[in-house]
Amino acid sequence: MSAGTYEEPLPCGGKLKVTKTSWEISYYFSGPDMRYNGTFVTVPGASIEKYISAFAENWAEFEQLKESIPKGGDFSKPGKQGMTIRIGNFAQGVCIQSYHMPISSAQELEKVIGGYRYAAQRAPKIQEFLGSL
Repeated sequence: MSAGTYEEPLPCGGKLKVTKTSWEISYYFSGPDMRYNGTFVTVPGASIEKYISAFAENWAEFEQLKESIPKGGDFSKPGKQGMTIRIGNFAQGVCIQSYHMPISSAQELEKVIGGYRYAAQRAPKIQEFLGSL
């Protein structure tokens, strides 16, 4: 008998999905309008620490670039773990992918990292429960 999948929304915007053998944080970003498909982004549980480090390192680089990129211009570059660092008028900040979920304040950064840490603590407890079903 399969135990199924447990899902729980996270305050950092993603959804915690847990099965007996794995867990992840998943996001869905809708397209610009109904003519476009949305984008799915998955952060595997096994990679959560890499993502936490990448958000912190990309944030530090974003802060440095913000000071050196001339005002009024747009700049973007690839960051760690497939993230994008963007400066300018559109989706400024550290984006989890492309222009999605731009983090542009230290408070937003802490909210995401806090949500990832919560998920990393919660998922094993849920897995234990699912294993007992």
